[in-house]
Amino acid sequence: MEDNNSNDLLQEQVQDESTELAVSETKRSVYTDQGDPEIDSLYRKWKKGILIIQPDFQRGFVWDISRASRLIESILLDIPLPVIYLSQEKDGKENVIDGQQRLTSFFSFIDGKLPDPELPFGKDFRLSKLNVFTELNGLFFKDLTEESQNKIQSYNIRTITFRKESDSDLKFEVFERLNTGAVSLNDQELRNCIYRGNYNDLLWELSQEQTFRELLGIKRPERRMRDVELVLRFASFFHATYINYKPPIKTFLNSDMEKYRFISEKESQALRSAFKSSISIIKSLLNENAFKRFHKGNDRQPDGYWEKKQFNASLYDILMDSFARLDKNIVYQHLDAIREAYIDLMTDDQDFIDSIELSTSSTQAIHARFKKWNTAIDDILNVTHREPRCFSFQLKEQLFKSNPICAICNQRIINIDDSAV
Repeated sequence: MEDNNSNDLLQEQVQDESTELAVSETKRSVYTDQGDPEIDSLYRKWKKGILIIQPDFQRGFVWDISRASRLIESILLDIPLPVIYLSQEKDGKENVIDGQQRLTSFFSFIDGKLPDPELPFGKDFRLSKLNVFTELNGLFFKDLTEESQNKIQSYNIRTITFRKESDSDLKFEVFERLNTGAVSLNDQELRNCIYRGNYNDLLWELSQEQTFRELLGIKRPERRMRDVELVLRFASFFHATYINYKPPIKTFLNSDMEKYRFISEKESQALRSAFKSSISIIKSLLNENAFKRFHKGNDRQPDGYWEKKQFNASLYDILMDSFARLDKNIVYQHLDAIREAYIDLMTDDQDFIDSIELSTSSTQAIHARFKKWNTAIDDILNVTHREPRCFSFQLKEQLFKSNPICAICNQRIINIDDSAV
């Protein structure tokens, strides 16, 4: 992926057909409250931790200072602003579903700092590029007259709060329909708002694993949380298994976030261990070709070729899930055979090829590719007798550092896990 994190690699993720929601008749209602609180009232609730803009205030803010400044100018001009949508939680706290950018701008201006992922404490928020109140350009909130400060703090903004009694699946559907702003939230950004808890934090933590970023080809967190959604995708299949998958994939992922929203430490550790083991194996197995399709040879490239950029979520699913359930030490002994079997499926098995290219989120496609891939791995691990190791890892590491050249093919060994003694 390019430095700006903007190629095809993370674009193909959860693109689903419109499907029916399985919501019972008794739950087909959302319960709401409306109000017109002052900005200062919302600000104080945020400071007390009652109003949650997002789990990490530095995360997900996409406006620049100019746009945030124009929002402040709109208040000074008495221009009505769009409704803020909130979601009430069982503990009484309120999460912002739609209006995060606006509230972040208000609160940041009052505090004098605007969130910036590149700066731990944010950047100074002085008003900039105002078209009407040009005399205020370059000023902090504290520099404004008391009259202007009061006008901003006492500005009333309409809020609609979805009460905790509302069905969560139906709320997600409603939030999607409300989400029509200039920078619309994607599914994972909505989940980030709706299913706040330690599971959400765990997914974010795992998405920042260096090996995971290298496999995805990104150098920093993906701004629209697509990398976090990929971790959730892994976790959902890890928890439920592909056998229990029911489309659409969006609902499948939502269900996992709701079920494990307040995940236990034991469950967190199990998921963390499985995830790290899986990405470690995949790095040794495929490295930069992880999660990309291999194509059969043609006249120009008779030996076949790997996709350069295109990320394939179907391949991601089977690789991440299978290696999370296997002993890493055993897998490392059969990397070459596993790699060959993987390429064979993508070039010679039409049913497998269809399962990673056509209607990939259907139950039939998911079952087909998981079964074929798991069978291929089982055949490899069960056929070959495991020889007992008669050397320590320390010895292997010592030999590798002293001479990383293969004694058989005379090629340089890139990774110690690809070597054998």
